[in-house]
Amino acid sequence: MKLNKKKYLSVAILSVVTGHTFAGGLERSPQQIDALFERGTYADIGYTYISPDVQGTDLSGNHVSDLASDYQSMNYAVKTDLTPSLRLAVIYDEPYGAKVKFSGNNDFIATNLPADDAQTRVEVRSKNVTTLLGYNLNKNFMVYGGPAIQELKGDVHLRGKTYGVNSGYNDSLDDIAFGWVAGASYAKPELGILASLTYRSEIEHKTTMTEDVPLGDLFGIDYSHNNKGTLTTPESVNLNLQTGLNSTTALFAKVRWVPWGDFVYAPPALAQVTKTAVGKSIPLLNYHDDSTAVEIGIGKKVTPMLALSVSGLYDTGAGNPAPTLGPVEGYWGVGLAAKYNFNQNVAFSLGGRYMWFGDATGELASGKAVGEFQDNNGYVVGMKLSYRSK
Repeated sequence: MKLNKKKYLSVAILSVVTGHTFAGGLERSPQQIDALFERGTYADIGYTYISPDVQGTDLSGNHVSDLASDYQSMNYAVKTDLTPSLRLAVIYDEPYGAKVKFSGNNDFIATNLPADDAQTRVEVRSKNVTTLLGYNLNKNFMVYGGPAIQELKGDVHLRGKTYGVNSGYNDSLDDIAFGWVAGASYAKPELGILASLTYRSEIEHKTTMTEDVPLGDLFGIDYSHNNKGTLTTPESVNLNLQTGLNSTTALFAKVRWVPWGDFVYAPPALAQVTKTAVGKSIPLLNYHDDSTAVEIGIGKKVTPMLALSVSGLYDTGAGNPAPTLGPVEGYWGVGLAAKYNFNQNVAFSLGGRYMWFGDATGELASGKAVGEFQDNNGYVVGMKLSYRSK
């Protein structure tokens, strides 16, 4: 039994830092549910700092300086065993986000507006609380599921020559909606094996959207500035695999798939006005492809108190050309993390990732290319404080 315990611990060290990143679509978190698989009563609190550097040139050849602002997020989790066969976990994260602001002298800056309103800028924030019940069918298999509640806020201001007659467009929304999560896992601690497959549903936000559409004002098209509209965050599938190589070393792999190619955000006033003016509705945001993210790594318990992990990362992105909201085509990256156990109950984790973004052509939802963005990169730093009571 002592050997089994060591192998189980070698698997547990792999959950070092929540994998926040600058991923496909609007993703900022892979929505992992690692806390559900912890032993006993467990709680953690985490902080992540994301710093992407995305630059390029606009259609006129002007330099576009770093448009992707630094981004911070928090995550929390608590888990407890209700009975020997039933466990409960509550997990908070911030899965979707964007913080974009153009500056300098380029086609994303308006020349006919006050300086404090001349920049194209976008901010999207989300908060997600997932409640999971896990039931052990036997000593190896568990099924789990539960509801997810999501708050989504968005604020968009399009400015400059890039957007033509839509320069001056504004859009904002704020809504709370519900989805669900379901999955199954297989564990064999004596071999250091843990595998899980998790499905997360799409979440449909039906809410009032506030819009200003200069195209409608220009052509005298009557439209309402406040309308009910829909924005649906996509479904996803996460596959996690890990196995012990020996009593102190383990191998892990994580795969996440999100159908961003099906995502379309068409605020109602913009859709109405563009259909009237040009004969077809043009959305504010869409993507060309689904995204798949892969992380493969190895964890090593170097002392009874200290564990390290290193990993390689790949994200396909959501297609090229890409929206000006995030004009990159996925990334390659490396990750390094450490976890220090102060005692049997309290541990601190620190990790980082460095990413090389794929080159992309910036594109409007109409299909018009508006810039080239190349040789960009970014980094992520995360930390987590965790508590476990046996």
